Amino acid sequence: MLHLLAETPAGPLPADVVEGLQGLDYVVVGVYLLGVLAVGVYFSRHQSRSEDYFVGGRQMPWLAVGLSIMASLLSTISYLASPGEMIKNGPTMALAWLVVPFVFVVVSFVWLPFLMKLKLTSVYEYLDRRFGSRAGKLASILFVFVLRLFWMGMVVLTASVAVADITYASMARLVGSDFGLQAWTLVVLTSVGTLATLYTVLGGIKAVIWTDVVQTVILIAGAILTLVIIVSDTGTGPVDWWNTMTDKAGGGHEFPPLWSWDLGERNVIGFAVLHSAFWYLCTFLGDQVAMQRYFTMNSLKSAIRSNMVNFSCDLVVMILLALCGMALLTYYLQNPAEIVDGVSDPQEARVADRVFPHFIGHHLPVGAAGLLVAALFAAAMSSLDSGINSVATVLIVDFVRKKHPDVSDERELVLARRLSVVVGVGCTAMAAGLMFLPEDLNIIDASARTFNCALGPLASMFLVGMFLPHVGETAILIATGCGTLIALVVSWWSELVVGLGLAGVVAESNPGTFLILPLSAVGTFLIAAVLGSVLPPADLEKTRKLTWRAVVKGDYDHETTSPSE
Repeated sequence: MLHLLAETPAGPLPADVVEGLQGLDYVVVGVYLLGVLAVGVYFSRHQSRSEDYFVGGRQMPWLAVGLSIMASLLSTISYLASPGEMIKNGPTMALAWLVVPFVFVVVSFVWLPFLMKLKLTSVYEYLDRRFGSRAGKLASILFVFVLRLFWMGMVVLTASVAVADITYASMARLVGSDFGLQAWTLVVLTSVGTLATLYTVLGGIKAVIWTDVVQTVILIAGAILTLVIIVSDTGTGPVDWWNTMTDKAGGGHEFPPLWSWDLGERNVIGFAVLHSAFWYLCTFLGDQVAMQRYFTMNSLKSAIRSNMVNFSCDLVVMILLALCGMALLTYYLQNPAEIVDGVSDPQEARVADRVFPHFIGHHLPVGAAGLLVAALFAAAMSSLDSGINSVATVLIVDFVRKKHPDVSDERELVLARRLSVVVGVGCTAMAAGLMFLPEDLNIIDASARTFNCALGPLASMFLVGMFLPHVGETAILIATGCGTLIALVVSWWSELVVGLGLAGVVAESNPGTFLILPLSAVGTFLIAAVLGSVLPPADLEKTRKLTWRAVVKGDYDHETTSPSE
């Protein structure tokens, strides 16, 4: 998929557009990058314990944490994918965001009261206590090596492709040499990974959260600026954009059906709502990147407040990005331009995700383009820094502490920083590898078929632990493996059918992208429930103390409830 973006040569530009960034744009980007490095250096002087590095001493303000959660999970994947999704596939995904108020209630009043009372550093410590060390380690491995390593690689890649696209022409002009777009993409990719790794290693979770606050402001400003410029240039507004997108002679996207019994259909509101609901519910239960932010606060009340900030800002940003998608489609239908060599149709599968960065690089005023490039850097680094810090936390808490329980705080801090460097280098290398995904996937499809395959099974492990006390460790291990296999089979169904020589025997078409997460999550839970009744049961005297009701409604004491009980 994304390798084509790096290999496609830049097409000739119309005379009335700007060929990439200008001097003032680079000044804006440079000031921003120096600023985030300064934040990392500042907080590096205020750290003496691993607890500061991992959870900020559990004293972070709720407003900053709420903005940080939103920025961390948004990333360039969503920042570029949301407009591209609207352009290519219409409003289905945007309508699914209507589920946000529902998931806010569940996360705030079901998930958080349970997890905050456990006083965790790594969220997977709960699975260790509830099921046993093998279950805790399996969850940690899925998080580190499937869910977040792939995710961080995709974040770095999408940001790098977009920034390289925008800056290539001007950099080639500046150095007086055509060094090739692919080579420049790799340079940008390495720079993004290095910078985010550096200030995360220096400043820990505090640097991550406070830079995320600034990055949230830049992301919102970038989307608003794009809309303002398109309104000014075209004299159109949201109603016109919607009409263009749904008009047969324009975008051609009809209003999607509410439901379909054809699982191969992609653009179905019911499927998209299921995906969106499961993504939020699973992420805010089984994903260390999200949960670690809550653990930096000292009370449930603060966590709920931060959650309100997170979901409110998330909904606002997603609405803005959906509007950007419709606006950009309208703009390029009215003002055709060569987005890649020989392609001017913004709905072409291989350029839909590229329309937004092309607009930034070629149609924004000098200075404004620099702000939007800073926004792309912001989206990438707010996710990358969060991922690096969270992965380092999981590796230290779930592996190093288990093997070396007497390790000192100072030693843990040194190890955490070294691991952060290794993780940063690893995800940068992963980004280069992800350039070779199938070319017909857009960003959302690629995300669902790679790292998100682990998200449903991870969250179901927690649900089983919270609500099915009879399920033991063997049952949850088998169920999690089956759930992950379900996700992979659903994701790569067409390729498996062809590879196994079953074409013509079974249907080749993939089930819809939006069904991968619901099917794997529900499948894991149901398989665990059944296996828990036939395999060796759990120790009910222990597991009943770790159910949702016992922890939230009872007198749970995290000091006395340990994995050895």
